[in-house]
Amino acid sequence: MAPLRLRANSWIVLFVFGVLQASAATLTQIAITDVTIIDVHDGSAKREMTVLISGNRITAVGSSKEIPIPKQVRVIDGRGRFLIPGLWDMHVHSDGDEHALRMMVDWGITGARDMGGDLTKLTEARRHIANQDWTGPRLVIAGPRLMGPPTEADKDVWIVHSPEEARRALDSLARQHVDFIKVHDDLALYTYLAIASAAKANGLPFVGHVPSSITPAEASDLGQKSIEHLEFVPKSCLALFHPHDDAEASVPPGCDTESIGTLMQRFVQNGTWLDPTIQSFRYWAPTQWDAIFAGFKKITVQIRRAKVHILTGTDWGISLQEKGSLPGASLHDELALLADAGFSSTEVLRAATLSPALFLGLSDSLGTVERGMIANLVLLEANPIEDIHHTRGIVAVLLEGRIIVDRSAR
Repeated sequence: MAPLRLRANSWIVLFVFGVLQASAATLTQIAITDVTIIDVHDGSAKREMTVLISGNRITAVGSSKEIPIPKQVRVIDGRGRFLIPGLWDMHVHSDGDEHALRMMVDWGITGARDMGGDLTKLTEARRHIANQDWTGPRLVIAGPRLMGPPTEADKDVWIVHSPEEARRALDSLARQHVDFIKVHDDLALYTYLAIASAAKANGLPFVGHVPSSITPAEASDLGQKSIEHLEFVPKSCLALFHPHDDAEASVPPGCDTESIGTLMQRFVQNGTWLDPTIQSFRYWAPTQWDAIFAGFKKITVQIRRAKVHILTGTDWGISLQEKGSLPGASLHDELALLADAGFSSTEVLRAATLSPALFLGLSDSLGTVERGMIANLVLLEANPIEDIHHTRGIVAVLLEGRIIVDRSAR
């Protein structure tokens, strides 16, 4: 009889364990009720909606009148509030710092593209985030930046002297499972060409600066997927961002409105994205800031007219923090400045949500508030389409279905 008693007890244990599992699964459900969802495709608003979340996915989106709220579900009151997808900072140098990564999430950043750093630290940070030991955004990483001499190498920078070194570097980075390649300054032409070829052979996109050995148009033709900062303007046109009294007289040859417009159209044809990181120049070049921003505003007209895809990035890192920039908060500065430069609120919000997902090939699971998508969401107090500054009014942040920030209690 003893074996029978043991079997019966085992069934009881299994039954209780199953009930506890079911209860735990039910308790992970979240409902955001009576909320206005912002469609980042066109900036339209869907009012009085309910979003159901189970685990890390959105399981239902629909009218609050039609979607029943399950029992034992955590409810977040969305009345008078606005729901957007999680934000992306597409140009950071996080150094795998736990505190900085947590601050990004607190500011609604659920994804970040790390544009060059110690690969060991970044890989470890990504492991901690995946294991939920740390709270941090989804990290897409390059590892060390590829530069030419005379810069000295360290864990953040690899110096590439020749095409053969370029091929070896790309093979090594591919074996270490980087997501993309970051090119930087001082690369010789044939070294850059070898990087472009080896990146394609390894199935890795390459992004970054445009070294002086090549033009932005040539970089675009060769497949550089994104151009950072103001590197998308030819070096001869940097005078557009310098202080001067007579704007028309000081425009260098090939830098006039028509020429810049033609360049922007070439970017569109090649699928080249721009990541201006315009807010970073307030820290890198404070005495030139007014002139830099005035020049950027003029070029914005051409970017918008050609419908070049843009991304939102900050260039945040320890060096920028020492000058006053804060992780997370700096992205909201970037959004506001892009709007001030002439982009519509819808264009700016799309550049921080859906566009990164499209750029990274993740739009089947990220970038919109829809059924089946990963529940990376930001709840706002006011409508960001009416005023992009409203992205700062964060009520709640959900990271893969987990509530990280919750100020929803009324």
